[in-house]
Amino acid sequence: MKKENKKTDKKIVRALSNVCDTLTAELEGFRWLTHFVDYANVSQSLRIVIVFDTDLALADAVRAGLNETVSGLVKEQLEKSGILISNSEKALLFDSEERGADIDSVQWCRKHTS
Repeated sequence: MKKENKKTDKKIVRALSNVCDTLTAELEGFRWLTHFVDYANVSQSLRIVIVFDTDLALADAVRAGLNETVSGLVKEQLEKSGILISNSEKALLFDSEERGADIDSVQWCRKHTS
């Protein structure tokens, strides 16, 4: 990984760690998040996957306005780190462990990067 890409990734990780801390404290059923990015086009390619433990917890969060809440939080934290994304709602994806969310699964990762 190029030096500039490492710096960008470090900024993204720092911002998303803050998002993760907030979601852990505020959202029932939230478990973890991860991101995928093409460093040649960060603003268009960044995808952030928010993972809940169950489909029910995810559905409850969606009914409570999850998308707007998380979108604003992600945008705010990324901007503080100097990372601009073109569409924070498009960058957000939601999944659950119940549906097989597993960062170690090549198939699962491909599902969220294509």
